[in-house]
Amino acid sequence: MKLTKSISILLTSFILAGCASMVREDIGSNLGNDEKITFNEKNYRCTFYDDFSSSDLDLKRWSRCPEWQRQDLGGFWKDECSYIEDGKLVIEGRKKDNLLISGGVRTREKFEQTRGLYKIRFKAEKASGLWFAFWLMGDTVSKIGNGAIDGGEIDIFEILPNDPNMPVGKKNYLNSAIHWDGYGKEHKYFYSQYFIDDSFYNEWHEVTFEWTKDYYKAYLDNNPEPYFDSTIAGAEKWGGIVNARNYIKITAEFGTWGGKVDEEKLPAKLYVDWVKAYKEY
Repeated sequence: MKLTKSISILLTSFILAGCASMVREDIGSNLGNDEKITFNEKNYRCTFYDDFSSSDLDLKRWSRCPEWQRQDLGGFWKDECSYIEDGKLVIEGRKKDNLLISGGVRTREKFEQTRGLYKIRFKAEKASGLWFAFWLMGDTVSKIGNGAIDGGEIDIFEILPNDPNMPVGKKNYLNSAIHWDGYGKEHKYFYSQYFIDDSFYNEWHEVTFEWTKDYYKAYLDNNPEPYFDSTIAGAEKWGGIVNARNYIKITAEFGTWGGKVDEEKLPAKLYVDWVKAYKEY
């Protein structure tokens, strides 16, 4: 009886652990459509899709980012700065009552996935001091050790309009980065830059981000060459490749990294036509 009971307990623990593992893998896979595509000789099915055709933000898919302070200029994320307008998601940065405010949305606890393709169609306005970002974040980002493998922040792009630390001609770029080991004294990161000019703004663009077990690559519009390619520096420079579940974030932030705030250009907006995610099958 004792042996049988022990085996039963072990089997139950194993089954529960397996179920927990499956639950931890991906959530929200019913938020896509039936689209299947081939990309770089890999087959993918759509797991997330939003074309923002609803009259308001679809709360089955998104939440607005918490209304807390961001960066070093005293700016705050505010719910009123992320909304639907004419079939587009609008992420706005502006000044209100002498306070810099901006918007942000995320799919945390609604859609989270490990690896895959992530696509976005967007148009950005330019305002010094404000940048827009399309990124992936996971709740395991603060795990220390094992590099980024256990969890990391994946910045697919941050549109930097006027980086004061860069020389003339290189202040305006797409920044792609991986952050890991939390945001305290153990924090580590690695990044790459893709330089743009003012013709980039106020035009529609598409970005496709490819996250596999071996690398990250990101493509802009119809350019066959990636603007972000982790294989150039090697996976070890990026802390290894993240192997944890991440959710999508689309945000705007004020900070000195973006240059001196140009209030005459505010409000400035990021327009998003659609967002898609795919899983390899």
